[in-house]
Amino acid sequence: MTVGSEIKRRLAILSTLALLAGCFPPLGADEGRVIPGVVFNGCPLGGKGKEEVAAVVGEANERMAGYPVVMELPGGEKIETTRGEMGLHIDAEQVWQEAFSLGRSGRWWNDVWTRWQIERKGRQIPLAVQMDRGKALEALDRLTAPWFKPPKEAVLVITPDEKVEIIPHEYGREVDKEAALQALEEKIKSNPGGAVYLALAFSEIRPAKTQSDIEAYGITGLVSKHSTQFNSARVNRTNNIKLAAKALDGCFVLPGQVFSFNEAVGPRTKESGYDEADIILGNELVPDVGGGVCQVSTTLYNAVLKAGLEIVERAPHTLIVPYVSPGLDATVVYGFRDFKFRNAGDGCLIIKTEIRQGYLTVKLFGKARSGRRVVLKSFKEKEIPPGTTYREDPKVPQGQYILERAGEPGYVYRAERWVYDDQGKLLKKEFISRDYYPPVDRVIRSFSSPPSLSNRSIL
Repeated sequence: MTVGSEIKRRLAILSTLALLAGCFPPLGADEGRVIPGVVFNGCPLGGKGKEEVAAVVGEANERMAGYPVVMELPGGEKIETTRGEMGLHIDAEQVWQEAFSLGRSGRWWNDVWTRWQIERKGRQIPLAVQMDRGKALEALDRLTAPWFKPPKEAVLVITPDEKVEIIPHEYGREVDKEAALQALEEKIKSNPGGAVYLALAFSEIRPAKTQSDIEAYGITGLVSKHSTQFNSARVNRTNNIKLAAKALDGCFVLPGQVFSFNEAVGPRTKESGYDEADIILGNELVPDVGGGVCQVSTTLYNAVLKAGLEIVERAPHTLIVPYVSPGLDATVVYGFRDFKFRNAGDGCLIIKTEIRQGYLTVKLFGKARSGRRVVLKSFKEKEIPPGTTYREDPKVPQGQYILERAGEPGYVYRAERWVYDDQGKLLKKEFISRDYYPPVDRVIRSFSSPPSLSNRSIL
């Protein structure tokens, strides 16, 4: 083609465009309305504004909301619902933007040509169906609920005869909803205006704990246990013991973990269900909320000693208690004094408690060790006589005195752990602790302080 002919061709095109421009109203005359020839879902949009286009789309959504969505499960069962329930809809704003943008490129010669072509041949706005994923997921949850099977975790069970058993896990099952949503999106792209058919699939749900998870704990049998006796007729104290024992029951102690009695049991308060019972305060018994909990910490302490675990924190009472040998008690006060031990082994421990016929038993389960027996022994090393405290009392006649409290001696006790083999042979002796229980002074009331006790009578 020669240069001259190319110039003539371009002039012809410009002339034609100029003629076409004269056939259309000024480009700004239809501002805010769709140009003629634009069609959506069989309905002309030419000359319509935004609200009118939205009304057309709304009618289309109402018609299509009832179109079927059929989902088939792996076993052949079918679930039927509708597009509306699955959150399928046409976005009116998107339709408006696509329709209104036609013939408005900003270049007048392009817009003139486009408008001429659309008016002559027409232009269909595609039926772009969108999915509300939240609504679709909610519908899937509801519709597929009958086929949902929850997983079952593996469970560690301690039998009444102190055996360790594992109840195996079971996998759960549910419809693969994410795959269903992706398939639904693909279907409405390929078939935006008709019925939808989906093939659903199941996916497994792994339980939080499997049998191998439980086996990894390394708990194979009983490691140690200890029992102490209490008077069940003392109702408040018994209640406190039961509450603290229940809080300990089932506690896991991981390898290397330091176990805190106070953290496991929590505050001993009225709100937590604890009652008032006697506690040791100084060298006296006084009522307070949570009395008796020290018997639980002491019983646990003895079971821990028998297991050969490391003691991190422990303190004796200031008085000898009746439910355990001196030197083998462990007092606790929430927020002030704790009993702690460390699991220095390579396996987990589980604490189990049992209350029966006035006896509290604490058992530790972990890697069972056979062929040895542990005996805890208490030895009195020293007895300390009590002192005397005198109190003036003008009501006491001169020459006489009143013995208000007789006093109790103090003691130093040594605790040891003796380890025997299964034949009864002593393998070793281990020092545990040396504890001081201070004496309790006798208290004497008399007219003057201190009195001369010779030739005086006791009232």
